Amino acid sequence: MTTPEPQVQKSSVRPLTRGPVRTLGLWTPSSPAPALFPRRTARALAALRHAGWDHRAAESFAGVSRASAAHPRELAAELHALVETGVDAVLASAGGWTAGLVLPYLDFGLLRAAQVPLIGYSDVSVLLWAFAAQGIPAVHGPMLVSEFGHFTGPFPYTLDGLRNALAGTGGVLRPPTHSTEDNPWWDREDERALRTSPASPWRVIQHGHARGRLLAGCLPAVTSLFGTPHMPPTDGKVLFLEDFGMAPDRFLSLLAQWHNSGRLQRLAGLVLGRRGRASAAPGGYADFDDALLHLLDGTSMPVVADVDFGHTEPRLSLPLGAEVDVNTDPLRLHVAGHAGTHLRNDRDNREKEETRGMLP
Repeated sequence: MTTPEPQVQKSSVRPLTRGPVRTLGLWTPSSPAPALFPRRTARALAALRHAGWDHRAAESFAGVSRASAAHPRELAAELHALVETGVDAVLASAGGWTAGLVLPYLDFGLLRAAQVPLIGYSDVSVLLWAFAAQGIPAVHGPMLVSEFGHFTGPFPYTLDGLRNALAGTGGVLRPPTHSTEDNPWWDREDERALRTSPASPWRVIQHGHARGRLLAGCLPAVTSLFGTPHMPPTDGKVLFLEDFGMAPDRFLSLLAQWHNSGRLQRLAGLVLGRRGRASAAPGGYADFDDALLHLLDGTSMPVVADVDFGHTEPRLSLPLGAEVDVNTDPLRLHVAGHAGTHLRNDRDNREKEETRGMLP
């Protein structure tokens, strides 16, 4: 595996966690990947140990119940137990479709008091955003089975990014030298190194400058939070959105929700992840930039694309609530520090924004 260049120029900022991260809680809030892919999971656990982290697994870490590891009520209780037993951060096992089922059972008072960050992406984004709405630390970053379970372990760029996010290391984000869309079937074809190629550069779609608090998530997952109490404030934020296996028509339909609510126009800036396995819409339309610019007509926010986070490898880790500065001439993304609680408004302001966000 090619070792990418360092992804940040370091600067001193406040750590995300209350102290050094020594023990990770392992939690399976979505698909039961540890049960379905035991060999890959065993490699992932070995990679965690090799990286210097101890771990403590939730009771249903390797369970199966319907499409999840356990009933959502049990999964919530297991998360509460993990943070109460003193883990330094909680790492999700893998993504899927069912993480949102856990939301009604979470004790946000307990989680807010504990201030233990949750790490994940894909549909786990709904939990990250719910945490952010409550002033609880969250990191859009790698997960156990999907990233630590690679045959050769996690990419150095990915591992360094996670360490930086948890330690509070801000700085200028840098692209990797290589990337990959190679995704062999787990526990069948994945006992080999992934094939990589030189990474394409990050791109500017619309020029501008913005500074604001960072929100990062998977587009279809976080859009499902519209109209719920778990949607954090988005006005004035720099939104990092990513998707996977999507065509421009589906992309447009999701962003239309942001546009029609007025939320898209009130962002400070927009950063899009490197898109994997994109397809064309019926009729052959495949121009994602054109689709986006159609909705952005009349706005002046900076828009950057093909940044390495989300469903791509290797990937950045992005702490929700950190202040980020976006410049496009020349292109520069700078993370100034961590402040997950800064995303949380008081109840009245949050409800006021949510009401406004549901109206055209």
